[in-house]
Parts: sequence; C-alpha cells; structure tokens
Amino acid sequence: MAARGSNKPSASRGAASKRRSGRRSARAEPRPLISLRPEHQRDLFALALITIAAVTIIFFVTGVAGGAGALYVEGVRRAFGNGAIVVPVTLGLLGIGILIQEQFRDTRLSGATFAGTLLIILAMLALLEFPAHARALELRGYEGGGWFGFWAVEGLDRAIGRPAAVLVTTVLGLAGVLLSFNITLRELLLGSALRFAAFWALLWSGTRRSPRAATRPALADADLPFTPPPQGADDEIVPTPIAARPTRASLFQRPDVAPPATTPPPARPAATATGIAAPAAPEPPAAPPATPAPAVPAASTPREIVQEALAGFDVAPVYRAWPLPGLDLLEHSSADGRMGDSEIRRLSRTIEDTLASFKVEAQVVNVNPGPAVTQFEVQPAVGVKVSKITTLEKDLALALAASSIRIEAPIPGKSAVGIEIPNSSISVVGLREVVDSEEFESSRGRLKLPLGKDISGNPVVADMTRMPHLLVAGATGSGKSVAINAFICGLLLRHTPDELKLILVDPKMVELTVYNRIPHLLAPVVTELERVVPTLKWATREMERRYKIFARHGVRNLDSYKQLARKRSDLEPMPYILIVIDELADLMMLAPDEAETYICRLAQMARATGIHLIIATQRPSVDVITGLIKANFPSRIAFAVTSQVDSRVILDGPGAEMLLGRGDMLYMAADSAKLVRIQGTYVSDREVERLVEFWHRASPPDSPAPARAPAPAQPGGSLGLNGPPFSGTLPGPRPAEAATPAQGQPPASGSAASATPPDEQFKPPAEFLGAAEQDELLPQAIDLVRQHQRASASLLQRRLRIGYSKAAQLIDLLEQQGIVGPAEGGRSREVLNPGHALPGATPADE
Repeated sequence: MAARGSNKPSASRGAASKRRSGRRSARAEPRPLISLRPEHQRDLFALALITIAAVTIIFFVTGVAGGAGALYVEGVRRAFGNGAIVVPVTLGLLGIGILIQEQFRDTRLSGATFAGTLLIILAMLALLEFPAHARALELRGYEGGGWFGFWAVEGLDRAIGRPAAVLVTTVLGLAGVLLSFNITLRELLLGSALRFAAFWALLWSGTRRSPRAATRPALADADLPFTPPPQGADDEIVPTPIAARPTRASLFQRPDVAPPATTPPPARPAATATGIAAPAAPEPPAAPPATPAPAVPAASTPREIVQEALAGFDVAPVYRAWPLPGLDLLEHSSADGRMGDSEIRRLSRTIEDTLASFKVEAQVVNVNPGPAVTQFEVQPAVGVKVSKITTLEKDLALALAASSIRIEAPIPGKSAVGIEIPNSSISVVGLREVVDSEEFESSRGRLKLPLGKDISGNPVVADMTRMPHLLVAGATGSGKSVAINAFICGLLLRHTPDELKLILVDPKMVELTVYNRIPHLLAPVVTELERVVPTLKWATREMERRYKIFARHGVRNLDSYKQLARKRSDLEPMPYILIVIDELADLMMLAPDEAETYICRLAQMARATGIHLIIATQRPSVDVITGLIKANFPSRIAFAVTSQVDSRVILDGPGAEMLLGRGDMLYMAADSAKLVRIQGTYVSDREVERLVEFWHRASPPDSPAPARAPAPAQPGGSLGLNGPPFSGTLPGPRPAEAATPAQGQPPASGSAASATPPDEQFKPPAEFLGAAEQDELLPQAIDLVRQHQRASASLLQRRLRIGYSKAAQLIDLLEQQGIVGPAEGGRSREVLNPGHALPGATPADE
C-alpha cells in the first residue's frame, strides 16, 4: 500500500512534466524568418512584373543591352517570336492591374495567379503562331510565336486540327484572364458590356443621364409651395402626361396621346388625356384634350353600365392616362460612412491576431463594406470548429473596440464565417439610389418594395405579390415608420390609381395622414381604432366577392383575370389593394379576437385576389404577434429590439437585439431561410410632400380624392359606426338608392342592379345599420337597458341576436340621445334616464 501510494505523486509529477514539455514544444515551433502579409506579397509580385516588363522594353527599344542583356533579348526573341514585345507589355499591365484592383487586396498569391499568367502568354503566342506556322521551321527565324508558340500549335494541330486548335487556344487565354484576375466569366462579360454601353452613350449623347430619370415625366406645371421659385422659363417643371397602357387602348381603340412638345398640356396633368370617363358623370372635364378623341357613346355596354353604377363612388376613371412622377422629386443622398482601405486592413489584422491568440487559426479572405456595417469573411483552417469562433464574440468586440458585433456562422453558400462590425458612421440609403438602380429596374415584380441595401452595398428589392404579406416590428425609433413611408413612396412612383389602391391605418395620427390627398386611397386615412375592424371586414368581403368573379370566369388569380380582361371589355377592372396598419398593438388591445380573425383570413386567402397586408408594431410580444399571425406572415422585417426574446418572437431566432437602429434591419423572405441584413431606405418628409403634391395635382377635378380628414363618429354619417366605414368609397349605395340615379346624372339605359350580378357590385357591408334597422332595433335596445339598468354591447348582442358592430352602433345612438353615459373602461355604461320616452322622430328622420 505504501509503495502504491508513493507512486501517485510520482505519476502526477510525470504528467505535469509532460504538460510543461508540451507547452515548451508548442512555444518552440519554428517560425519563418520573413513573414509577409498578403498585401505585401501582392505588391512585391506586381513590382517584379512591372520591373521585368520595363527592362525588356528598354532593351527592345534602345538596343543597348550589354552582354547579359543581349543574351536575354536573343533568348526572348527566339522563345516568343513576334510576341516578344507583347510579353513585357502584358506583364506590365498585369502588374499594374494587381496594384490598382481592389479585389486583389488582402488576398494571398496562389498557384492560380501564376497559372493564369502562363496561360495568357501561351495563348497569345499560339494565336501569333497560327498564320506563320505553315512555313518551315528553319525559315521562320523570329516570326510567329517563337519556340513556345510553334510547339504549342504543332501539338494542337496534330491532336485536334487547326479549327479546333484556334478555339481551344482562345478558351485557354480567357481562362487565364479569369484565373489571373480572380473573377468569374459573368463578371467579366457584364463589366465589359456595361463599360461599352456607357462609352457608347457618352459618345452619342455627350451626357450621362439616368435612363429612368430621362424617361419619367416632370412633376406639374407650376412650382410647388415647398420648392424655391424657378429661376427661368427653362427651369419650370412642365407636366408630361403619358399614354394609357397598350392593353387598355386596344380595348377602346383610343388614339395615342400627342407628345407634350406639340400640344401644351393644361394645368392638371391627369386631365390632359380624356380617356373614357364614367358615363354617369355629370360633366366631362373642361380641359381640352391633347389629341382629339372619338365621342363617347351613350351607356350601352356592360362595362359602361358597371361604371355608371360606380359613378357616385370615389373610384377614379379606370382608363385615364395618368402621369407618373419623375425621379427629380427625390433627393440625392451624399453621406457615405463606409470604411476606408486602411481601416479595413487594420481590422482584418486585428481579427486574425485575436483569433490566433485563442489558438484559432483563421484567415480573412474577403471584406464586404456596407452602408451600416462591414462584413469580414473569415475562413477557419482545417479542423477548426465554427463554435470556437462564435464563442469569441465578446472578445472580438473588445479587441475591435466595437459597440457590438454580429457573427453569422456560417455564411450561407460560403465556407466562411461572417463577422459584421459597425461602421463609424451610418450611410444614408436614399430612396432615389434604390429606385434608380439596375436591380430595381430589372426586377419583374408587380409591386416592388425598395427595402434598402445589403451589407455589400447592393440594392435589395422585394415583390409584394410574392411575399405576399409583410410583418414589420421593432422598438421605438428603430426606423419602422420611415421604412413604411419608403415602401409607400416606392409604390407611388411606379403605380397609378388605376393599378393600385391603398387603405392606410394610422392610430398615431401623424405618420400616414399626409397621404390623405392622393387619389390612390380608397378612403381617408383611418385614425380611429373603432373603424379598423369594419375596414378589415370590408376587405374580407371584397376578397370573397373577387373569388366569386374568378370562379364565374374560370380564372385562378388576379393576373389571370387581368389577362382575360385585356380580351374582353365587359369585365370589371380590379386594381391591387394594399392595406397598411402602422400599429397592431393598439388594435389587438381593443378587439383582439376580431382583429386576429380578419387579419389571418386575409393573410391566408387574399393573395390570389391582389389584396396584400403590411402590418407594423413596436411591441413584438406574443399577445400582439400571435402564433396564427406569425404563421400567415412568412415575410418579416425586424428592426432593432431591446431583448433577444423580442427577436425570437419576430424572427424565431436571435439577431435583432444586436442591430444598430436608424434603419438597420434583418429581412426574412418567404422563400428563403437566410436572414439578410439591410440598411433600410430613407425618405424625407420633403420627398413625401412632393409626391403627395404631385398626385394631388394629377387628380382630375371631377373625381376628387378622399382628402378630407376623418370626422367623428356620427349616426348615419358616412364615417360613423352605423354607416359605411368609408366615405362612399368601398361600399356602394344603399339598396334603396341603387336604382335611382344621382342628382344631375342622366338616367342610364338599364338598371345597374339588373345588368350586373349582385356579387359584382360594391355592396354595403351587412354589419352596418340602415334606417329601417334603426327604427326596429333602437326601441328594443332602449327597453333592454331600462330593464337591466345597464348598457353594454355584449348585452345587446345576446338579447337582440346581432353582431358586435351593430350593437356598438346602437350603444353610440343611445349615448347621443342621452339615455346612457359615456364608456368607463371595460365596465357597463350607466343608464342616465331610465324613464326616457322614445323621441318623436327616429335618427333617420332627423
């Protein structure tokens, strides 16, 4: 036992000595005498190429080479033939390109660079050799491609023949270019095409204007109140109405609108092209047309009958030639907060040194400078776990002196880990930058949203029809409202009121009310929460109505219906409808069950009918963003939040708590599991006012937009709780008024109700009280509250067997007549006059 016990200390000492010897051997690992950074290797290689090229050119031009130089020149001439002078030029250009090209910075030289250079030289010599190869070898002298070119062509000729040899040589030269400059074939071709197009445009036009800005019409005929007065006649903004879409013109054989140079437009740009106005309108526009149009016949077709039935509503003429706003309404963003080259190199070395200090061997292989953050792509060595890098997040932030960093491990599609470091200042991504970009123009989306720019500085564009609904969440001041304004402005730049209709809900009363004057609105901006649920219910009924029309005509979605409408003139036009709710939390507190029901039903079914939702909230909790809402909103945007719990509610994972704010966001697309970090698009109040003013001036005088502010709820009023939710816009006239033409309108040739099926008309929702229902239900409601000495909507619902909306309307009527008191939170209302007799006149009579 004693001997066994004495062996334990010796064994522990032996193990300790082994560990110490292991540490000493680790410390004693040999290191190279000269350790060059990647940029030093690149510079030295480029200088060597330039020096060899310069010396060779001097020898060829001057003829003064000395003994060694003469041998060198003779060897070069015999080896390269006529390509002897091209070889130094190629080497010099290659060296200069390596020095000035940004993509070669911080990249280590590899065998691919040398192989690419050799392929370029060999291909060039072979191409020079092909014309002279027919001569005998002893007669060639210094012609052709020299010895290298001769044996290359000789081997290819014997193997595959002359035509194939020329093709293979050309491909080898192209491959050498790709290897030497570390670029892809697509990048090479695209860059060449863009440079050629820019050169061609500069050669023929003398100016470099944006094609989109050049084709867009100007704002209006007079200077706006928020712009400085014009300096001269040339500076005045003149309206340029555009012709209607070809599909619409083909339906009615309408001539094209004359260009503005020959016919000066009137004061309102939308009234310059007459188009086909509603037949039931009292008077056609007084402004003279740009070109003479055929006279409009009397209402006889089904299309005109439907238009006559809708003449009293706030629906713009569906075949009007609307002007589109130009990009001159938007401002250029000048601030650029991207990191400089020296800062990028310093941070790359710091990342590598910090990881090496924790015995994590990794190398920075690429850098993506963005508007808000810079992503460093770190490639770990073989055998290094990714978790070793992710666990060092705080240590890296300490070494980099960064407020916070985000690690994406790994980057999808790459064998690298992304370390995102905030820039010293955030660049402003203006709306004009995104809308005027090639990505936005080439996108085939029907409702394109300008999201912003990613971490590489590339514009990001999303299609609302593919989302098909969007959930936006983030803390206060993180940039949600600015992003929503940018989305709306991006749509207003591309879509006329005939193509897109908006329903805006703004409980804050300050974010979206500025859009009250645009003709795209189906109704004034909804600012009272009591009207939001009826609005959503109307949208649900409109969705069902569209599905019935689709089923009748055998189409599946709105796109198929529009294709059919191009061939048939009797089909009802259907624009896209976008519903924007700026704050979901207040709505969920007021009516959580009804709001969730209608929102989920629209999100599940409304995509095919062209109805889409954008919902924003600053309280991303589980009682606001419920599981049903999340399941039906696969496309989500998360701005900066305060905790990881909120980030998991929005994105089902962490990440949003590390964002910087001021538009920094994470975008989850419906068709991709990858989170994309984007710096959101910024639009200023001045730009929003310009767009609103443009569309307000473009609105025709005979079709006023719903520009008045919402009025308080009144019995029987257009915006009251017992009237339609909108000012005669979404629902149509009451059934008693449907067959009676409006005052001042000529009678139609047939009844709209008889000519058009009932489900194709805009009908008033059934949850709103008419005059007859008030006469019937109001006395019963008064008797009930007298009997129970309390008043509540739930009581009237149960006893009268009516819905919540009608019960709430009856409660408001009782309060206005002084029978019940005001609301007191969640308690029942007090009955003020239990013995109150019925008034002599009903509210409808009043």
